[in-house]
Amino acid sequence: MKSVRILLAAVLIASVAFVATGCSDKNTAATVNGTKIKIEELDKQVAQLKKQYPQMFEGADGEGRLIDFKQRLLDNLINQALIAQAAKDKGIDISDADVQKQIDQLKAGFKDQAQFDAALKSAGMTAETLKTQVRDQLTTQKLIETLAANAKVSAADVKSYYAKNKQQFYQKEAKRASHILFKPEDKKKAQAVLAEVEAGGDFAALAKKNSVDTATASKGGDLGWPTTPYVEEFEKALVKLSKGETSALVQTPYGWHIIRVTDERPAKQQSLADVKDQIEQILLQQQRADAYQKFLDGLRKKAKIEILLPELKAGADKGSKEATSK
Repeated sequence: MKSVRILLAAVLIASVAFVATGCSDKNTAATVNGTKIKIEELDKQVAQLKKQYPQMFEGADGEGRLIDFKQRLLDNLINQALIAQAAKDKGIDISDADVQKQIDQLKAGFKDQAQFDAALKSAGMTAETLKTQVRDQLTTQKLIETLAANAKVSAADVKSYYAKNKQQFYQKEAKRASHILFKPEDKKKAQAVLAEVEAGGDFAALAKKNSVDTATASKGGDLGWPTTPYVEEFEKALVKLSKGETSALVQTPYGWHIIRVTDERPAKQQSLADVKDQIEQILLQQQRADAYQKFLDGLRKKAKIEILLPELKAGADKGSKEATSK
């Protein structure tokens, strides 16, 4: 129910940040083939991590965990700098229209511009940083596509994967639900909307208008077929409902819900024919991931990378020696 916020957080953590020449070394966290990564950008990501998970860096081990995560964030920035350089060498360019299209898709999960802006602020981002980070992600995606342009999956590959992972395609009995979510303090509003639903109001339209679950509101509250259990209170209410039935108000840690079951399915083993396309996509994604990692490993081996922060340099040197000894 927080998928869009998670997505925005993931975009932030996966961001690339490097600058042109002109900064002194005291402002530089690392250099990658002469490209400087600013300490300021690394510190921004560390601050964002602390804001999201403050308890993670408390206690006796807090400082050690902080150094570890700082090392990982810098390592990610180094990788992104290498990918940006490689994309430039290959003539990969992302247009402003491509960036805007992706942002528009993100916005579609929100009720209005104000809600979208609030989510950006909560994630520690601005419209400009989002544009930069979306451009970087699209660049990486396009590079991966070129690396795995000739990837193919044979019928034998699909059949073999299905045979080895048959249990993965056992479909449990499930109920598909839609919901309208209200903030914990908005019980009166939830009661009023429930009255509209019970009077025959359009559930999907009311969800779009009132639900604070931005990931599902634009889809009329549709949660899709469940892949993981819902919170306990939601599950208990759901199990009592049959197709077409609507719950009373249900309170969970997220707030107040109005739940409607829109479909039901029995348990069954999906056949190879049922999941053929899904398996093809799984195998293609594996090939792309492998090609990307191999390419990135090659870039790192050839690159001139210098860590300038003393507290991170020791960890980087240790990791380099361990990798060499393997």
